[in-house]
Amino acid sequence: MVHFMKQVQYYINFEVLECAWDELLTKVHDAKDLDYIIAAHQVFLDTVLSRCLLDDKSMDILQLLRAVFDLIIRFQQEHQVFSEAAASEILARENFERSKKERVQKGTWALTEEIEKKERSRRAVFLSSVIPSTGNGLQILLDVYQDTVKQFLAMATCHPDASLRYLCFRLDFNEHYKVREPRGRLSYLRSK
Repeated sequence: MVHFMKQVQYYINFEVLECAWDELLTKVHDAKDLDYIIAAHQVFLDTVLSRCLLDDKSMDILQLLRAVFDLIIRFQQEHQVFSEAAASEILARENFERSKKERVQKGTWALTEEIEKKERSRRAVFLSSVIPSTGNGLQILLDVYQDTVKQFLAMATCHPDASLRYLCFRLDFNEHYKVREPRGRLSYLRSK
């Protein structure tokens, strides 16, 4: 997900904006009149809109890109919830160990059967509810994310803009998202 975000950011900042801006500056410096500058500016705007997938022809690809971003945000939220639950569990275990030491320092038993049973029960709840539910949720998000990225790559590889096709190559440089077809060819999964 981090790789995906960095590559899309690089694509927009450098492949789209910087290249289009450089072309605009070159045309402005070579301009003979105001009409030429206006035309160059219009080409700049059209190029940026097209390559950023903001034109009418690219709406389907843009929707998939937004879906990928939404899944990344959902993953981050799930990760945050799990991290908070894990931090809470660590704190509870540290408090338990601290209370054992305090009881020993007071001259009493470190554990009683009741305290030990209560702690085992609390730990069992964490291990039986938080860990499996988080794991299942993250696995579902992973599967949907990978399917959505495959669909995005399949659509983007057919886009007429070469820089977008090159973005697909960088996103899948190790062919992780490609699957083997029965005839041994590699291709992206098509939309279901």
